[in-house]
Amino acid sequence: MDSEPKYSLPEVERRWLVAPSHLSMLEGQSYREVEDLYVAQTRLRLRSVSGTNGEVVYKFCKKYGKASSSLANSITNLYLSESEYQVLAALKGNVVRKRRYSLAGGAIDVYAGEPVVAVFEVEFGSEQEAEQYVPPSFVGEEVTSNELYSGAALAAKGA
Repeated sequence: MDSEPKYSLPEVERRWLVAPSHLSMLEGQSYREVEDLYVAQTRLRLRSVSGTNGEVVYKFCKKYGKASSSLANSITNLYLSESEYQVLAALKGNVVRKRRYSLAGGAIDVYAGEPVVAVFEVEFGSEQEAEQYVPPSFVGEEVTSNELYSGAALAAKGA
């Protein structure tokens, strides 16, 4: 793990797969469009989030990695202007697009492409809270520690 800078914050989350058969519950629900560029050979992510109101938020993030026994991943986010985003969008890397639906105290990310990959994630205030959480009945296999379902891995696979 890279050393954590003074201004990083812990992100504590858990993630589960959602079977495509459960995605019909999202019909008619509002969502945000998320596009992530995972910058090649780094832990950096460039993100744009478009809301239904037309507002777009641009962020540049660095994830420092989890300790082997931890659910916490230290991160730093910078909020960008559109012009700053456009400059950084020229960086090489893998892009992934998803629709994010907020529900059940978390969010379901439905990744563009075939086959459909959907992941339910919940962020927590502490690791203890995360460990005590009971997920909703619509989720399947937990993939919190499965790197094959990280955003960077899904972007590399072209999800």
